[in-house]
Amino acid sequence: MNGPAPPVVLDAELTLKLPLNGVKLIEASAGTGKTYTITNLYLRHIIEGRSPAEILVVTFTNAATEELRGRIRSRIHDAMQLLSLQAQNSDEFLSSLLTLWQNLDSGTQQQQIKRLQLALRCMDEAAIFTIHGFCQRALTDHALSSGQPFDAILLNDDLALWESALKDWWRLQSYELNPIDWHLFQSCLGSLPNLLAAQASLRAEYEPTLLPNVNEDLPALFQSWRQLEGQLAGLAVAWQDNKEEIQELLLNSKALSRSKKLPYHKDNLFEYFDLCNNYFDSDRLLVIPDSLHYLGSTALLRESTPAKRGSDPELEKGFFVHAQHILDDIDVLRSRFRVRALLEASSFARDQVRSVKQQSRSIAFQDQLSLLYEALNGATGQALGQQLRSRFPVAMIDEFQDTDAIQYGIFKNLYLHQENISLTLIGDPKQAIYSFRGGDIYTYIKAKQEPSVEHYSLLTNWRSEASLVNAVNKIFTHRAAPFIYADAIDYLSVASALNKPPQPLLQDGSTVTPLTIWSIPQNQHGKTESKKQVYRWINEATANEIARLIAGGRDNSITLGSRPLVSGDIAILVRTAMEGNNLRAALSARGISAVTIGKDKVFGSVEAQGLYDLLLAINQFSDRQLLHTSLASPLLSLNYLQIASINDDENAWQDWCEKIRDLHQVWLQKGFIAMFQQLLQVLEIAERIAGSEFAERSLTNLLHLAELCQQQSRVSAGFDSLLAWYRNQVNEPATDATELRLESDEDLVKIVTIHKAKGLEYSVVFAPFLWTCRPADVKPDSILRFHDAQYNPVIDLGSDQHAQHSFITEKERLAEDIRLAYVAITRARARVYLAWGDVGDGKMSGRPAKTALGYLLHARQNPDDLDCNLPWAFDHADDVGRDLYALAEASEESIEIIPLPQTADGQNFDVAVGLEPILEAASLNAVLANNWRISSFSGLTRDIHQAAHGGSARSGEDSILDFPAGSHVGLLLHEVLEHLDFQQDIQIQCADLLPRLTPRFGLDSNDYTNTLSGWMETLMHSPINETGLTLSALSTKQRLNELAFDFALDELDIGKLNAFLQGIAGPALAPVTVNNFSGLITGVIDLVFEHHGKYYLADYKSNFLGASLQDYTADKLQAAIYDRRYDLQYLLYSVALHRYLTQRLPGYAYEHHFGGVYYLFIRAMRPQHGSRYGVFFDLPDYGVLQQLDLLMSTSTARRGEQ
Repeated sequence: MNGPAPPVVLDAELTLKLPLNGVKLIEASAGTGKTYTITNLYLRHIIEGRSPAEILVVTFTNAATEELRGRIRSRIHDAMQLLSLQAQNSDEFLSSLLTLWQNLDSGTQQQQIKRLQLALRCMDEAAIFTIHGFCQRALTDHALSSGQPFDAILLNDDLALWESALKDWWRLQSYELNPIDWHLFQSCLGSLPNLLAAQASLRAEYEPTLLPNVNEDLPALFQSWRQLEGQLAGLAVAWQDNKEEIQELLLNSKALSRSKKLPYHKDNLFEYFDLCNNYFDSDRLLVIPDSLHYLGSTALLRESTPAKRGSDPELEKGFFVHAQHILDDIDVLRSRFRVRALLEASSFARDQVRSVKQQSRSIAFQDQLSLLYEALNGATGQALGQQLRSRFPVAMIDEFQDTDAIQYGIFKNLYLHQENISLTLIGDPKQAIYSFRGGDIYTYIKAKQEPSVEHYSLLTNWRSEASLVNAVNKIFTHRAAPFIYADAIDYLSVASALNKPPQPLLQDGSTVTPLTIWSIPQNQHGKTESKKQVYRWINEATANEIARLIAGGRDNSITLGSRPLVSGDIAILVRTAMEGNNLRAALSARGISAVTIGKDKVFGSVEAQGLYDLLLAINQFSDRQLLHTSLASPLLSLNYLQIASINDDENAWQDWCEKIRDLHQVWLQKGFIAMFQQLLQVLEIAERIAGSEFAERSLTNLLHLAELCQQQSRVSAGFDSLLAWYRNQVNEPATDATELRLESDEDLVKIVTIHKAKGLEYSVVFAPFLWTCRPADVKPDSILRFHDAQYNPVIDLGSDQHAQHSFITEKERLAEDIRLAYVAITRARARVYLAWGDVGDGKMSGRPAKTALGYLLHARQNPDDLDCNLPWAFDHADDVGRDLYALAEASEESIEIIPLPQTADGQNFDVAVGLEPILEAASLNAVLANNWRISSFSGLTRDIHQAAHGGSARSGEDSILDFPAGSHVGLLLHEVLEHLDFQQDIQIQCADLLPRLTPRFGLDSNDYTNTLSGWMETLMHSPINETGLTLSALSTKQRLNELAFDFALDELDIGKLNAFLQGIAGPALAPVTVNNFSGLITGVIDLVFEHHGKYYLADYKSNFLGASLQDYTADKLQAAIYDRRYDLQYLLYSVALHRYLTQRLPGYAYEHHFGGVYYLFIRAMRPQHGSRYGVFFDLPDYGVLQQLDLLMSTSTARRGEQ
């Protein structure tokens, strides 16, 4: 079958003669003058009699509409001046226009000049909109035809409405389902956060095909599930009859892998047998443990050692095959149930959201597109379409590669197959990089395949130097199908503009190679290096090279054409904020300032949290806790000593309270901005910020936040409403208004995300991280979004083709990464730096096959093979260099390959000569007394070696035991538990809490929300003592969270403390080794609770002691307590609680009221095991506490002397 005809090259001459009617698709490669072409076509429509009000121009951001409006106005003005004065012009299009105009009769000439003059006067009426702006105008101006209310309220987002509706649906199911059906429900949908994420995926596509196809409703599926019980009962009988033989086979098979991650490992098998025995003995066979699948023949074959796979025929027959048949039926039914449940949840939520909007006469921002689309395809659609075509007979759609099915559907309905219209679709499919915000390159491809669409291409590059254009051509013609979809997105070599003044990068007067690829080396053992080390190398190499370039610019040895290179000519393009932050730190270490430009939002900044803390305190100025929090705000940055000093000094505390109270009154009487200005002055915010490393960034963020708050305060009803809006903004996606602003107009190095850099250009570009990638989530239980062979959207929720579809999903991810690389490389005018090599923790990793540069530079994979995932890896370590040098050899000296600059043994790179020295504060040589300090349990025990416990390695099968460890995880868990109401729905609370909290502690909410929600649910119902007491039994009135305490000390005698502790537990304990000191001992008790008249303290421990519950038995916990010296910690806590109760509880007596100490190792607590695992309890002897209390006391006599 013949492919589509090649596009016609569109130059200035053809643009002037091109018939304007019909539908045209113009593909504009990077730097080829897309906006220039739009303005020229607009100018032609004006000259031929259209008014600005009749020419619809649609682009995708408010900033782009204003830029287009200005460019079009200037173009019309230039043309009018040219024709009026008939002066020659260097602009090729305008020069050709003048030639044509001069051949017209005088009447036509004057008519065209008058049209230009009138258009200039009418530019305020120009129909230049964002897509949402156009839809809103169409719906408002044609309300009767579109069926929309005249006075609809516009909502920025309806996400909160959807989440509320889905929570209602989830709540209904939890109330109505019996325990067996609820288990199926949860096993298929996971947690409430999983449901919300799945629904977000469904709403992201327009009318997708859902797999598997399910016709049954939920009651029928529940019935099918209950019918499985008979099959499971038969399997249970088979287990009981054959379990000794089955266990013997699993114990002795030579084929099975004995990885510690699997239940087949010798340390895990007997625990696994206990689990199977308990399950098959139970009367709840439909409550199926996840690990049951390890008894199936499929898992046994898959988890066999590769060299011995299939060598044990006993694993592929009998009980194991019987189990596999049932497991297959279970998987199929669960997949079908999941699809139907998600569809019913979606239908329920859609109806509820629609009802809420109708009652409130409101529409969401995104609704404008779907409402116009539905109106055009509804009963009155033909009349509405005619009205809009009459009003806008000409339409030009900019950035068309970022369209989607609904947007294209609107313009297709309006203009395709219509007479006397002009529709121009202009964009570059090679730059389609916004799938994360709804851009759909596959809709573009389908539009391109329309038979009535004429194809044109812009192929003259006006941005880059000729040698760099040649280098980019070489990169993208190095292989066939560089953008994977050869029939839809091709690369046509572009030419450099002949009459563009050259401005190459020169060193000592000689042109440098325009594209440099740093070859990433292997480590000293000849193995591939780890990602962590390569990141370090590249950060240092990039910072050093920039320092060299800037120094060369200062001494005039490095120039752009005839002028010196300056900092502002350089940009570093990154994918993530972390990459940018690390590079900025490396530059700062060399005295080089940089500004960051990215898609991050100001409400995610440290300053946003700091301002919020202050606003909360100002709003509730009588709340002592909020006032304390405000003192620790990042905007004030007071340390613990300063806060303690204010707290202890009554005059200082009153002064602080009065300042906050005064700010409240100013806010109340004069408004937000007046209060903010006084806040800056009274609290000396600017002065405090000025001393920070990134002061300019911080001040820009703070002023930006104030501006947004002032705007919102005009529509918010009071302080609480404004603060609620502020809080919600933290979870909202960034918009044009909330994206971080450029903090400086100075001529500085720019650090820019690749997504933000699209449409921009820089003289020198570093894109040093294109060797990285983030593969798509294609795990067996993941939701796959991809497109079929006809480019229609498909969502696979667990079909039998899920594994095959995972390859297609990954192919689409790779294709977008290639487009992202194209955007990065084509931002440069003079020079580009890339880095490339195989990176993989010591072995040939196969990672290159998953990266854009691996696909482009090595040409080892046929794009057709990507559908079945035929991965490749380098056969030999020198394959990387061989391929790269062959590419450079064929590039006509436009590409150079050099080793990544680095120094041996991890030494620092030389700082470039010529930079101004970094100023440092003078050193203080005086000796300060250091025996007064504020310390804590951690401070007392920081020098004690804490040996790793001999727990088993991570199993990979228990998501709670295997949850990441580390202090950040512990802090997150404490934060979650502090905010949970133990007696309310944990899933719903976690759905609100976790998306806000997990990013603050460095975790991806999408990856961990399900596990955390389930973990908290499990923890709440796990007994902590033999009577069955659980945390879920504790009301908020019975709990006191985060009880802070301070002990004042004259001098703590560490020798006496060690003797005291060893007298309790024996001399084997590691001693406390800090020096004697006076001052304060501080601490915070996680939880104090009351139960049956006694008061207990509890501490949550997330320590990883091992991957088996056996690692959390009472004796193992006792060892961990002593090893980490938690015995000292809980004795300190007990003294603190004892003192607290003595002061607060009338008639308090230790023997009657002090209940004891719980240390809850929460990884191992399970409802089904009682308090057997993870619970440590002790009731300290009263005499012991009295002795420790005495050691910690401050003498009255000494206090009186001071």
